[in-house]
Amino acid sequence: MAQCWSRDSKKMFSVFDESGIFIAVCRHRFVILACDMIWSGELAKYLLAIIDKLLAIYRKKGGCAYDIGCAFSKTLTNSSLGMRACKLDFHLMVGTFHGHAHNHKCQLDWHPMYIPGTGHTEGEGCEHIFSSSNELPRSMRHASLFHRRQTIEEHFSFWDTDKYATLSE
Repeated sequence: MAQCWSRDSKKMFSVFDESGIFIAVCRHRFVILACDMIWSGELAKYLLAIIDKLLAIYRKKGGCAYDIGCAFSKTLTNSSLGMRACKLDFHLMVGTFHGHAHNHKCQLDWHPMYIPGTGHTEGEGCEHIFSSSNELPRSMRHASLFHRRQTIEEHFSFWDTDKYATLSE
């Protein structure tokens, strides 16, 4: 049975099109970039947009840990960013927690421990941030789009302030 929505109800239910947020954090767990995820069949666009922005800002020898960085590398190579990422020596990797579920060959190629220049990073900064934000949906369930975004922005702002305060310890 097909459902038809009027223009008013489509606008009213458009809040359900937003399925979450996609963020990028640095190794110190500061939130660098954040974007709303809109329900669609294409999920690669968020990481491609984040990588495009990271390449524009940080230029050479950057890296990004992603749960499926090993598989996503093919998508990056086939995209319009692939050549630019290669020229700028951008390296995808898999976070340490997720990396242990991969086979040995995959770990040798994608685990941060085996990639020169990654330092002691675990590549799981987003996991830490999302675990701290698990209480947000309860307070935003019936909020307007503006107030939902405002609450998320405030949460990340306080998160960054707390991280900056503990950075010197």
